[in-house]
Amino acid sequence: MDEPTSALSAAEVEVLFRVINELKSRGVSIVYISHKLDELLQIGDYVTVLRDGKLVETARAAGISVTWIIEKMVGKNPAALFSRTEHHVGDVLMKVQDLTLPRPGGGYVVDHVSFELHAGEILGLYGLMGAGRSDVVDCLAGARPEASGKIWLGDLPVLGAAVPERIRNGIVLVPEDRQREGLVQTMSVHDNILLASLKSYLTGFFLVPKKEKEAVKDMVKRLSIRVANVNQPITSLSGGNQQKCVVAKALLTAPRVLMLDEPTRGIDVGAKSEIFEITSRLAEQGYGVIFISTELKEVLAMSDRILVMSKGAITGEFSREGATEEKLVAASAI
Repeated sequence: MDEPTSALSAAEVEVLFRVINELKSRGVSIVYISHKLDELLQIGDYVTVLRDGKLVETARAAGISVTWIIEKMVGKNPAALFSRTEHHVGDVLMKVQDLTLPRPGGGYVVDHVSFELHAGEILGLYGLMGAGRSDVVDCLAGARPEASGKIWLGDLPVLGAAVPERIRNGIVLVPEDRQREGLVQTMSVHDNILLASLKSYLTGFFLVPKKEKEAVKDMVKRLSIRVANVNQPITSLSGGNQQKCVVAKALLTAPRVLMLDEPTRGIDVGAKSEIFEITSRLAEQGYGVIFISTELKEVLAMSDRILVMSKGAITGEFSREGATEEKLVAASAI
């Protein structure tokens, strides 16, 4: 069973576990694959960890913990998962003023949001489901043309509201749903990575294959994308490597502002650690990064500054030193 609970409600998961226990009582052997580590300990008799295609270790579930599993999966202590190097936060890179997205029938999905993003800064954006976090970055990326407000990159106003215009200006989004919005499932790894930057490889009316291959090869190496051949289907990659391909596609557009919407959703802890490393490295290189996550620990560990949203508006702003789980939760409930 491969990720059997990924699309199930809590009640449906409970029913599934009862079915599994019933099958076990009848002598049926079950192989259960999941990124949800607590599930493995809840229903498993033995846990086997694989890393990079090799067997790491097998142990009785009763004698191990989630921490043990993570350490075997990643090859390091879970405390080191959030790889964040110190980086210089520079001048204001992007300024957003009165960003507004009307709600059909009245009110606002995004309610006159204003903030600044600095060069080399990881700006965390936290809020409960429906708070408006994803809507903000969709508006900034040009995916919501009905939005209004003013945006500056440096001292220059950002003109044009469509996605291609925002990409040309240097604002790009790694979307929340990589399967539907970040990748074309029928295309190869190579073609997916190049999809948003094809104009950069044109000479006259023709693409230059050599330049394309060099760009893809560089990104595969830079982001440590594990792929046997870049011409293989994107669907043959793990979730974490697919996510890195979406990030690679965004970086090839030469952005100044990179927005990561739930970048670790649906990937294993090893891939999460790599995404954190990439995010920190981008901040070191001077990118402005907006990091969205519903995971409090991720936001607190990765962000230089955190904005909290509720009902489409910013309800709290916290420095890295002053932020706590309690403060973020309280601000998200306003």
